[in-house]
Amino acid sequence: MTSNGSDVVLRLSHFLDTTSFFERDFAQPWARKLEARTNGRVRVQIYNSTTPLGGVNAQAAQVAAGTIDIALGLRGAESDRFPRSSVAELPFVVRNADSGSRILWQFNNAGGFGDEYAAYKLLALTVHNPGLIHTATRRVQTVSELRGLRLRAPNQAVAAALERLGAVPVILQVNEVMPAVRSGSLDGVVTNWGNPLAGFNDYVKFHTNVAFYSSVFFVVMNRQKFASLPPAVQAAIDAQSNEALVSRFGQLWNKWDAPVRDGATGPGHQIITPTPAEMAEWRAALQPVADKYLNGLIAAGTGDAREIYRRLVATADRPPPPGNA
Repeated sequence: MTSNGSDVVLRLSHFLDTTSFFERDFAQPWARKLEARTNGRVRVQIYNSTTPLGGVNAQAAQVAAGTIDIALGLRGAESDRFPRSSVAELPFVVRNADSGSRILWQFNNAGGFGDEYAAYKLLALTVHNPGLIHTATRRVQTVSELRGLRLRAPNQAVAAALERLGAVPVILQVNEVMPAVRSGSLDGVVTNWGNPLAGFNDYVKFHTNVAFYSSVFFVVMNRQKFASLPPAVQAAIDAQSNEALVSRFGQLWNKWDAPVRDGATGPGHQIITPTPAEMAEWRAALQPVADKYLNGLIAAGTGDAREIYRRLVATADRPPPPGNA
């Protein structure tokens, strides 16, 4: 027993800071709920980006190594780890965070991602609501209107898509984005509503509702650590993870998006939804980007990448069956 009376200490990490929505709405509530469920037998220590264990590119790696027991991580920051899951990040695969998160969870449970997470105890998969095209002064509704715009891309995959469509992608760190928009050296940003860009709605006025990309996040636990726990503690972890946590994340992404999205309904703002014909044009223009990415996955050894894509796209426009939560 530990000095504070707990039988078990679990180390939980994520890659945002102490004021972030991951800390406020996931890490702290999840930890306190587990402590309450186990009547204090479990104590959860939380590590975030202010600690050496809060690196964005090491969350799954440190769980595998056993230096952290549980981690919330960003798939795209973990190099080539979880390549099958990356298929969900392609344009138009995710309809929204709620249905997309539940689709991914059920798809994995049905074996769709193979043994991608076999080395871990997987507690949740989630995606944010799709990223949109946000511009400061130029309205974008059609593919051709994107040409020549200097847009900040969140990653290399989105940058490649923008370049193919005639835009000029720019990779900037988060703290560099809004100064570039304010100075006019950047025309806009490709990002989801729930972004950490201070002053975003003050300068970015046009929001083109195209599901340009999404990002996959995971919550994983060290498999050996989970197996070592008493059955009652295992049951408590399972009770607030799995379908319950996946469904919770779907709701949380909407909550995290709301302040920025609601601010975009104010004076001077336009949320632009392309017509069905224009949306078909966007889909056709972005399909070669998806094909090139899938071919790259196949060449790198993920032979079933195209089948995963086909199956995910087939479910993207309809919600999955309700989960058990």
